[in-house]
Amino acid sequence: MKKFTIILTVLIAMVMNSIAQIPNGGFESWSTESGIEIPSAPWVTNNLQKKPDGVTYNPVTKSTDHYPENVGSYSIRMENNLSYLSESGEPMPYWACSYGYSTTAFYPGYNGPVFPITGHPNSFCGYYKFLPQQNDAMMIALSLYQKGIMVASAVLKETNTVSNWTSFNIPISSYTVADSAQIALSAFTYPPGPNGNSIFYVDNLSFGSLITSIPEQTSENTSFSLFPNPASDIITLNIENTNNTDLTLNIYNVAGTMVKSEMHKQNNSQINVSDLSNGIYMVEIKSKALSGIQKLIIQR
Repeated sequence: MKKFTIILTVLIAMVMNSIAQIPNGGFESWSTESGIEIPSAPWVTNNLQKKPDGVTYNPVTKSTDHYPENVGSYSIRMENNLSYLSESGEPMPYWACSYGYSTTAFYPGYNGPVFPITGHPNSFCGYYKFLPQQNDAMMIALSLYQKGIMVASAVLKETNTVSNWTSFNIPISSYTVADSAQIALSAFTYPPGPNGNSIFYVDNLSFGSLITSIPEQTSENTSFSLFPNPASDIITLNIENTNNTDLTLNIYNVAGTMVKSEMHKQNNSQINVSDLSNGIYMVEIKSKALSGIQKLIIQR
């Protein structure tokens, strides 16, 4: 049991270190406002800005083209649209439709600390793809703050085509302490862009190390299965060759927070997961006789 506890603790710690500090860093959570889909807070985009009558174009969308393939279901896709710039290149009244960007902010145009951080991150990581036009340069930027004052930054700009998912690990400039951060992503660099209808994808942002996967299964004394997996509403727990009573089943999210705990008296138990959001979870089972942990994907 001690070995299993150590394994579970290490698993949760790894996930917390890589994901927890950047809210919605894998872009799995989206919401709908005024009939328009947007990444969930604290991310903001130009999608809700005023558009010409009859125009439904949104510069930022949810994409099922994501990476790594076994982590999550979505990425964020940003695309410029120069049809909303005048022939001189100057913005038209609906210029916001031209800019493919997203940032952690309280409102579009806000610049300052947004979400809290702990520890001392030394690098900013993630994955991206970039399909530039007319020498656009995509940008990934991080700013760290201490008591509202910017103390460090990390920036990546790229003009070359990156057609396959590629990792990045940007060193954060030297600093002493920071308490909060802001992140900006864009399919252009301003000035002078946007220059073309460039397309930019980003997924699984993290501090310190890249998010690569969550192990399929780590178990000690038993083998168990969850089906279906991915699941939507109901999963069935099956423990091989075990007539077990008083079994505890715990489900943790990727931040290591327990989101569900149930007692089960027999094998082939059904668990209702309809109250859990789409994403990746770790299912732990334990009793006096056995213990184990396995990945569960909720996907609807």
